[in-house]
Amino acid sequence: MKTIKTNRGLIFTLVLALGITQGLFSQQVYKISTDEQSFKVLGTSTLHDWHMESSSAEGQFNVVVTDGLPSFTASKISFIAETLKSGKRGMDKNAYKALKTDEYPNIEFTLSECSMESATKGLATGKLIIAGFTRDVTFKIEVEKSGSDFILKGSTDFLLTDFQIDPPKALMGTIKTGNAVTIEFNSTFKTI
Repeated sequence: MKTIKTNRGLIFTLVLALGITQGLFSQQVYKISTDEQSFKVLGTSTLHDWHMESSSAEGQFNVVVTDGLPSFTASKISFIAETLKSGKRGMDKNAYKALKTDEYPNIEFTLSECSMESATKGLATGKLIIAGFTRDVTFKIEVEKSGSDFILKGSTDFLLTDFQIDPPKALMGTIKTGNAVTIEFNSTFKTI
């Protein structure tokens, strides 16, 4: 009887080890493609709507695909705030001052949890760091598989004051930026 229990214990341990090993080997690391990315910040002002765009982020994530459903983990994306450009030098200067880029040069997002409702749609929740302040945000994401690459698109809305950023003003306060902004991204990730 002792031999049967020992054999069952050994079999259970082997099955568990095989499951863990299988999970480790089926996980893939993907890195953001340097030439296929777009990060936008969109907002309003008393004069007109505006947007700033960057295409120079760095980052990666791990993914495991189970039954066609991707599971994303260990993601961190960052870019230099001063790579955001509006096409208007004065607006860029005011934005960098509001973002305190001299003291906090990077904008970063670190994934805490990603829940996929299907193979193509989900929610990515994590820590967003802007101007030295960290807040939890949730991006609505869309996922597309293109060969061995993943194309991720997403967006989230928040208030500048959530990050203790005073909405920028221009022309002695006659033009005021709205407090609500949206971040959108569209990026291709390739296996490392």
